[in-house]
Amino acid sequence: MTTTDEFADLKNELASADAKREELIAKARGIVKQSKTAIYAIQRGDMKAAASEIAAMKKGVEALKPYSNDASYAGTIKPALQEYVEAAAFEEFAKTGKMLPRRALGISAEHYIAGLCDLSGEIVRKSINAAINDDSKTVVAAKKFVEELYYGLLQFDLRNGELRRKFDGLKYDLKKMEDLLLSLKLQGKVKPG
Repeated sequence: MTTTDEFADLKNELASADAKREELIAKARGIVKQSKTAIYAIQRGDMKAAASEIAAMKKGVEALKPYSNDASYAGTIKPALQEYVEAAAFEEFAKTGKMLPRRALGISAEHYIAGLCDLSGEIVRKSINAAINDDSKTVVAAKKFVEELYYGLLQFDLRNGELRRKFDGLKYDLKKMEDLLLSLKLQGKVKPG
């Protein structure tokens, strides 16, 4: 093989990898957009629209999974996988008040934990809307759920990095929930106990 052939092979290999990365970026953007749409639908109580978006996301995620452990592409698709967890887990919380098990999603522990940490922000938003509508029962249940997430994730040694920052966000979301619940109690909208 000549030097010219060697460089031609290298150029083709890099061009192929770049094309694949661009394809994965487009797919990941689509999943992130679907996640936002699903979450917004859940916040509005439109569970049918949310389920449709999440089903479509699941197909897209399945296409991305083979690349999730490839260092060349992992960073490209990570946000999409985390958004998928957040949307699917929020749907489960809205329907049942419970946590969606990781095995139901087939996602790595890291992506699952990151998605759960992001979930707390949506639960805070749902709780604030519930409080506005004098639905203290939802606020109490949501605070308990976020508290369980927080205490569950305290078990992990999350070193400085993305997961640690997301976990810290969850901690602040729990504080918001505690403040909201205290405010409702002081207004007499939640019974002691």
